[in-house]
Amino acid sequence: PQGQGLARIRNKEASNGVKETSFQDKAFRNSLEDCMGFGKPLLLANVENELDPVLDPVLDKAFIKKGKNFIVQLADKECDVEPDKFLLYITTRLPNPHFTPELSARVTVIDFTVTIQGLEDQLLARVVLQEKPELEQERRKLQADVNQNQKLIVELQDLLLDKLSSCEGSLLDDPDIVEVLANTKKRSKEVQEILKNAAEAETRIKSACEEFRPVATRGSILYFLIAEMSGINVMYQTSLAQFIQIFSKSMLDAEENKIPAKRIRNIIEELSYATFLYIGRGLFERHKDVFIILLAMKVQIQAQTISMDHFNCFVKGGAALDVNAVRKKPGNWITDNNWLNAVQLSMSIPLLKELPEAIVRGDQQWKQWNDLEAPEQQRVPDFEDKLDKMHRMLIIRALRPDRTMIVAKEYVADALGQKYVVSNPLNLETTHAESNERTPFVCVLSMGSDPTDLILGLAKKKKKEVQSVSMGQGQEVVARRFCDQGVATGCWVLLQNCHLGIKFLIELEQRLAAKDAEVIDPEFRVWITSEPHPQFPIGLLQMSIKITNEAPVGMKAGMKRSYAWVTQDMLDIVARAEWKTLVWVMCHAHSVVQERRKFGSIGWTVPYEFNQSDLNACCLFLQKHLLEMEAKKSKEVTWTTVRYMVSEIQYGGRITDDWDRRQMNYFSDKFFTQAVFDPGYEFLKGYSIPAPGDINAYRRHIDDLMPAVDVPEVVGLNQNADLTYRLQQATDLFDTILETQPRGGGGGGKSREDIVTEMCVDLLSKVPADFNKLEQQAALQKMGATKPIIIAFRQEMDVLQKSISVVRSTLKNLQMAIAGTIVMSDDLANALDAMFNAKVPAMWLKGAWFSPTVGIWFQILLSRHEQFDRWLKQGRPKSYWLPGFSNGQGFLTAMKQEVARSKQGWALDDVVMFTEVVKMDSEDVKESPQDGIYVHGLYLEGASWSKKEAHLVEAARGELVKLLPVMYITGVLKSNKKMDYQVYECPVYFRFDPRKRGMTAAQPNFMFAPEIKTVDPPAKWVLRGVALLTYPGD
Repeated sequence: PQGQGLARIRNKEASNGVKETSFQDKAFRNSLEDCMGFGKPLLLANVENELDPVLDPVLDKAFIKKGKNFIVQLADKECDVEPDKFLLYITTRLPNPHFTPELSARVTVIDFTVTIQGLEDQLLARVVLQEKPELEQERRKLQADVNQNQKLIVELQDLLLDKLSSCEGSLLDDPDIVEVLANTKKRSKEVQEILKNAAEAETRIKSACEEFRPVATRGSILYFLIAEMSGINVMYQTSLAQFIQIFSKSMLDAEENKIPAKRIRNIIEELSYATFLYIGRGLFERHKDVFIILLAMKVQIQAQTISMDHFNCFVKGGAALDVNAVRKKPGNWITDNNWLNAVQLSMSIPLLKELPEAIVRGDQQWKQWNDLEAPEQQRVPDFEDKLDKMHRMLIIRALRPDRTMIVAKEYVADALGQKYVVSNPLNLETTHAESNERTPFVCVLSMGSDPTDLILGLAKKKKKEVQSVSMGQGQEVVARRFCDQGVATGCWVLLQNCHLGIKFLIELEQRLAAKDAEVIDPEFRVWITSEPHPQFPIGLLQMSIKITNEAPVGMKAGMKRSYAWVTQDMLDIVARAEWKTLVWVMCHAHSVVQERRKFGSIGWTVPYEFNQSDLNACCLFLQKHLLEMEAKKSKEVTWTTVRYMVSEIQYGGRITDDWDRRQMNYFSDKFFTQAVFDPGYEFLKGYSIPAPGDINAYRRHIDDLMPAVDVPEVVGLNQNADLTYRLQQATDLFDTILETQPRGGGGGGKSREDIVTEMCVDLLSKVPADFNKLEQQAALQKMGATKPIIIAFRQEMDVLQKSISVVRSTLKNLQMAIAGTIVMSDDLANALDAMFNAKVPAMWLKGAWFSPTVGIWFQILLSRHEQFDRWLKQGRPKSYWLPGFSNGQGFLTAMKQEVARSKQGWALDDVVMFTEVVKMDSEDVKESPQDGIYVHGLYLEGASWSKKEAHLVEAARGELVKLLPVMYITGVLKSNKKMDYQVYECPVYFRFDPRKRGMTAAQPNFMFAPEIKTVDPPAKWVLRGVALLTYPGD
């Protein structure tokens, strides 16, 4: 995959007239026929997982003898072939190709992937060649001599054997054989002497070269980290050749020093930072953090400052532990997950062996520390004086994962240097200076980013003409014409949205790679913008300079961007006084709906791609509306029309979820009111509307008066949303790091297979027994098998039984596959990877519930079985654990049916659901209600519940979810349903997939929407994103 195998075959077979081709080459068939006919080697480069069927007869060696010659049937044509001389080499750039078993059986597969040690030796040779060229030249000459002499010995032995085998009569009577024997003996002695001297010389040279080993080691670590990044995003491909360029340049750029140790340190510094800048330029912001954290850890693991146990604790925490199998936590101030993290630290890290003990002992002290806004700035109780940055980060990652990113950056600054954590804005001019006419630029697009203006701005500066085309059906012809023009005249070509024109990119790659085919004007540059796409040509990525340019985050950045688009002419277009204020309000609303996206599902259920076009359309509508008012001499803005157009038509056009639409409507009610024209009006403290003025006055207001850091309140959320956002950031970081990890052996002596086998044995011992069919039928009959709730119960047991069977068979088969008793199928291999990373195997998730870790998932399985088993043996529960149902809607409909049947003359269609949160917890329920049911196990997100006053209240700081008391649900007639208090219609979400909310067909997590009591206006809770979940968050 690094192109080294390809280079070796080219060198090895060059003297035999090797011909190179590929499946994209128009002359592929001719090259194949020529090489077979003349018995020459053929090199078929850069294939994917599949081969062209035309090669089948060649790979099967289906050669037929015809007279003196051999022929082979290629599709519709008979071709000559020289089986003894013809060689076929096939290479692929895929790092982990999936060839079919049939193909693997026909060919010899050689893995040419460079190893860490191999690359280190190659890089060492480059360092020595640069720093001490005389040593490297001596080493190369020595190596050539040794190879030559060894070859000579083999030739002499072959000659001797040949003579011996052809000898007739006594050996001693043949003077030729005696002469060859004597000659062989003499030459063999000489060669042995030469080889002995060479071995001594090589040892001397090696020890002289060894002092430069640290540079090569760092280079090897860097390259393998770069290679791992392509596992996160297919667009992060970087070739070894590109890395070697950075490596060589770093040695030239590093500060000279006569003292070797200092010179080596300078090279390592320069190399690490240059690589970080080069690679970081093409990574999304969130992945730059992954890159620098991994780099710091790998460097320290290599230096043996930390071990793989530190790394595993940082990434996985205590995800593999079961909360019921470890020591009890000291109190409810610490969550189960965080307690498991602390226990795992004590098991893996000797320095923190006493951590759980210390937390239990100093309960209050640790609670105070844990409740701080920024615990990382304060002393860690009991441990402060023993901690370095790494162990401090591990404690904070365990107990306050939301602060992980902050301490991780401190750790990186300590391990590598402060300059690694400072953001480097994209400078297109310096990037352009690194390129040449055969180096394309690939701009990786993300939501809300578009580098077109930057590229056009640079072209203007360089006085370059830019030919631009947006790819899509039929646009290849235009793109080809522009490229021809650019190659000839040296103008720039901008190919936009190339994920819609992948075919043309393959053609472009070949054109740029074929150095001898055509002369390209040195001023020519090609700019490609594309979203990440799995079929994007690897070769093009590996020869290109990659750039990302993400939209800035924050209200201030959003308003800045909007007011860079607004011009003075636009502000002058409408004479009415309201116009300028309405433009500000519209831009503020646009920033709010965009900024809300970063908070995940509590912001918007679906992350809609609101962008500049929505703002343009709304401003155009407002402009026309005000001009119409001017014509009709109206006094006031028609607010109902404005709100409807903004929230239902322009932005609402993108919205697919009903709860999101409700939220958008409340936003427009909040922003588009007559009050915005009052002097000094503020949406929130610090977010005021400036008095009407010119464009510069507005821009100054944004720069000088808007807060640099936003509070979640500005987008309608409460203070905990920021906490949730930081937690999500940390979770994404850990998941992403896990994705990059090679599927090699685990640290700490045990292999991944040993660890997973232990997990299988442990989990298998806890898997519940199957439901007994006969007992089940008898119990259901006794309870009334035709009652709606009992029918729902039977279906639930069937679903659970399926999950139990799948879990049991997976755990058994996985143990046998690891032992080699049965074949390791793809499903089992994926299950092995998942369980090693403490994730849930994909097979278990089918038709079941989603959980972030295997420990939590398995706990839910046991709890479900426990509820149903108790129901079978003891009759209906007094209060139902609602999260334990896979079809919650079906169960609640069954409850409505039962209520309707028990009442005289009630039709099911007229019955609606009535809900009320009562003052009991699940343990306090002694009796089932007369009608309807009690349910428990729901968690409030975005708000809290006052048990005393029985209504929604603001959540306390750090309280992300709150367990709701028991809820009473029954059916009432639509006509009789009346409430004498305000209610908030609160959606309840189950979790069938990783996305947390959603009610569309693509996101089937919505269950039902009970009405719960509130004293505040419902709009407040709508904008807070308040919902009920069937699981306590993550």
